Amino acid sequence: MKKLLFITAIVFATFLTSCNNDDDVSGNDLVESLDIDSEATLESNYEDIDLIVEAGMETLDTGGRIDRDDVLDCATITHDEEAKTVTIDYGDGCEGPGGRIRAGIIRIAYSDHRLVPGAFRTTTFDGFSVDGVLIEGTRTIENISEDMDSDPKFSITLTDGKMTFEDETTSTRVSERIRTWFRASNPLNDEASVEGSASGTRRDGVSYSVEIITRLIYKRECWSSRVFIPVSGIKQFTSGDNVAIVDYGDGTCDNEVTITINGGDPFTKVITPKGRR
Repeated sequence: MKKLLFITAIVFATFLTSCNNDDDVSGNDLVESLDIDSEATLESNYEDIDLIVEAGMETLDTGGRIDRDDVLDCATITHDEEAKTVTIDYGDGCEGPGGRIRAGIIRIAYSDHRLVPGAFRTTTFDGFSVDGVLIEGTRTIENISEDMDSDPKFSITLTDGKMTFEDETTSTRVSERIRTWFRASNPLNDEASVEGSASGTRRDGVSYSVEIITRLIYKRECWSSRVFIPVSGIKQFTSGDNVAIVDYGDGTCDNEVTITINGGDPFTKVITPKGRR
């Protein structure tokens, strides 16, 4: 009887260990299946584009003088004042801040100086890619600030957003965001907050939606550390029957996030946006 009880205890303990290990594997598989890394790529690449567009528009003044932000290094900027268009051309590809490789063309059509309340601009792409990820879509930005003295605030709408990865898988996205730009005397210290929602399809064709619970904060200074994702804020990622809460932390420049899936125990993960070198 004692021997039988001993064997039973071992089997039960083994069963518990097995269950715990299965839970871990399932959790990891679930994170992988939700493809949170690819969603981070969508998020960070479109934010990157907004910063490029801001920098491109910043080069223009009434005297035609150009002050280049380092995000525009190796890009050719063309301004057609009559047509009110700006073209930012990275050619066949070049390395920018943080080691990002950009190639192709960003086209901007605008109505007025971007800091004027009510001004809007529309951004489209021609063979534009970041780290080998091809980017498509139409990005419409409208200045919704109350005046020119406050921090600039923009309404940002993405339609027909699409990214094609180097393995030829694709992910789509539409979004509506409010972005506040906190300008510093040195552009390298600029920050931005983002609120709103997005939806689309993952690389496996499954649909998803994203809701920002606590505004996301991006820091330009983090680029030198190759951190292009938000440094703080919380968003809810829903796909199928699964809900993931992603917490970006306390403002530290790192790629670590805390994830809670379907109300389970939170765990940390280092986000590696797909296509990033």
